[in-house]
Amino acid sequence: MEVGTGLNWERVGEFLLSSLILGVAVLLAFGLSYWAYRARTDRSAHVGLYLLFGLPGFLLAGAGLALAVNGRREGLLLLLLGLGLGLPLLKPVRRLFAAVTPMDPASPVDMVGLCLVLAVTGGLIYGIVRSSGPASDVPSVGIADLVLQAAAELGVAYAAVGWWFARSLSQATERLGLRLPTRRTWLAAGGFLVAAFVAVAIGGLIIEVVQPEVADELEPVTDELTADVQNPVGAAVLGLSAGVGEEAIFRGALQPRFGIPLTSMLFALVHAPQYGFSLAIFSLFVVGVLLGLERRYFGTTAAILTHAAFNALVVLIQAAA
Repeated sequence: MEVGTGLNWERVGEFLLSSLILGVAVLLAFGLSYWAYRARTDRSAHVGLYLLFGLPGFLLAGAGLALAVNGRREGLLLLLLGLGLGLPLLKPVRRLFAAVTPMDPASPVDMVGLCLVLAVTGGLIYGIVRSSGPASDVPSVGIADLVLQAAAELGVAYAAVGWWFARSLSQATERLGLRLPTRRTWLAAGGFLVAAFVAVAIGGLIIEVVQPEVADELEPVTDELTADVQNPVGAAVLGLSAGVGEEAIFRGALQPRFGIPLTSMLFALVHAPQYGFSLAIFSLFVVGVLLGLERRYFGTTAAILTHAAFNALVVLIQAAA
């Protein structure tokens, strides 16, 4: 309902609700991270983590298996979530992942991270497989929403690396790979930006040949998603919010523990619901790998600049079209 001030109170209410939800999520991230870091030296906290993830993991997996056997499609979702939460509690499973990632199988921090990564991955895979195609009703994002989301993602990233209780602010920032950009950083960001556009262009051509019906649906989805920010200021804010928030989590916090392939896969899956089960997911994975390599050799700041510039340019190109 509009009033004389021009405020859209429905949007204000939605923003306040989103702020509350994201604020609670950040606090929970700090609480869980504190628990995991404490478990490195506190046996009772370590045992508590097994109960925290093992009990719901066992119940979800059992319920999911029972429902799946009876032909209930939601059973697969529960099963994937349960296995994701529970399997990393088994040391042989952690050792298996440690053989192909930098994670420490003896670390309770890495164990908690793997539980969350696998549970989220399972839920996203289920959602993508069950979808019939690109999302048909994608809400557009506003500048305030983007800033709020970036702040929350940055908070989660700092929580994940133990800021305040395990690392100082400077130590946490260094662990995330965040540094002031240098000339080398800018040059790397520019080079990887070109590589990302080439990868997406090749992926787009493949989709047009293999999945032409999907290609026709992808552009309207992106256009609808960015409808409120198709201007220079909005494009810059969207680019920076995605670049700072997502890179801090994926390349800054997760990649040094779980490696480029697993982090890139999760990065692609998080963005995939709006595209449905299509080859666009593979293009996103390739972009994730490029950003991962950039983070490894040039730091997270370079990946942020590439990601921000890529998103901003895509929005501006769409606005011009």
